[in-house]
Amino acid sequence: MAKLKRNNDDGTAHSFRFSLAGLIIFSVCLMAGAALVSSRVLAAKPKTLSFANNDVPDPDGQDKNTFTRKGPWGELLVQYINLEMPAEYISASVQNPEPPAWNFHGMNPAQVKALLTTNALCRDQVEAQFTSNHITSQENGTVFTPDENFIFSLKPKARKKLYGALYGMGVETFIDCPFIFPKDSIETVYADNRLHPDEVALLKRLVYPTTNSVRLAYYALLLRRLPTAERRLVMAKVLSQQSAVLVRLCVRPDSDIDKIAAYWGNMENVRFTDMRPMLEALKGLPHGGTVSLMYFLPPFARSRLYTFPLPPQPADPTMDCHWTTFNFSRTEPDNRFNSAQFTINYIKTNFYQIDAPSRYGDVVIYVDEKSAIKHSAVFLADDLAFTKYGLNYRQPWMIVRLEDMQAMYPAATPLYFRRRTE
Repeated sequence: MAKLKRNNDDGTAHSFRFSLAGLIIFSVCLMAGAALVSSRVLAAKPKTLSFANNDVPDPDGQDKNTFTRKGPWGELLVQYINLEMPAEYISASVQNPEPPAWNFHGMNPAQVKALLTTNALCRDQVEAQFTSNHITSQENGTVFTPDENFIFSLKPKARKKLYGALYGMGVETFIDCPFIFPKDSIETVYADNRLHPDEVALLKRLVYPTTNSVRLAYYALLLRRLPTAERRLVMAKVLSQQSAVLVRLCVRPDSDIDKIAAYWGNMENVRFTDMRPMLEALKGLPHGGTVSLMYFLPPFARSRLYTFPLPPQPADPTMDCHWTTFNFSRTEPDNRFNSAQFTINYIKTNFYQIDAPSRYGDVVIYVDEKSAIKHSAVFLADDLAFTKYGLNYRQPWMIVRLEDMQAMYPAATPLYFRRRTE
């Protein structure tokens, strides 16, 4: 290889001339260097993991919030999540919260006074509130607008007894449909960094404990004490959180697709034949894969899962737990399930009682000490159910664990039913 030099005033120009042997040696070195760099780059690239390896934690990585369960349904990966109502559904309701007003239908002021005195309030407290500023007699009953400071003065024990006595009377929306925080989930609300410490302190003054849960009945009063619509919106979103579970079916290379089909394929309006190709494809992966349980739900449930209802219009049906449970597998909702008597008759005609749920589509019904139905849900598998709490639009459709659902209705007893077959 020779070096050429050009003499001029501008300096030296360099160029290289290769002999045939030199060119060959240079090319070999260039190829070797490229191969070395490529090997280093490829070695640094993370190994491609299967869908299953990315989604399913090892046994040591599982805990009370993320775990797998095996049974006739296959293998389910269960993970706790929190659902929060969209801001668009809340904004209007937090602009100007109304002051508290209790409507006692068919009761005169003397009857209302006796009711309050019998249930946790001392006579002096009641007398102080029963003035013309707080009591309005109407043709169909009595309206009581308690002083806000009076409500804040109530002790948790008195609040629990009073609201328990007023529950179901139609006195006030949030007394009948309070915010319910099962077990220790209220601590998650207290710890939410979107809330100011003063707002948390205010919330603590209004909640009251029940068996296995904490409840808030004075939602509107809480919002009235917050200084701006922006802060009220934040509080409303935090309180709207609902604990649910996200569920996926794990398909391994050794999974029995026919066994999975035998469990999930008998639900009305669920076409397992359409899902088999996907499950077979997952089974063919080196480590298998996972698929959302949403695919195994009928269209009614699949289209609503993990969503909140739109704020209701006057002609809308009451989309409560019973409407949800007994429309689960229908192509079109039957609004006759808004009638308690129709629902009871339907259960008696189409279901029989069993000791425990074990089949997809079994129904869970919670009853009180008077055998009145308080809640219902559709059993899916293991300890999982599809449900919606309450009749208001603050509650989403979701999958929950049976023990968490029991915590929402601590005084109720679960009964289990299975649909009759022809």
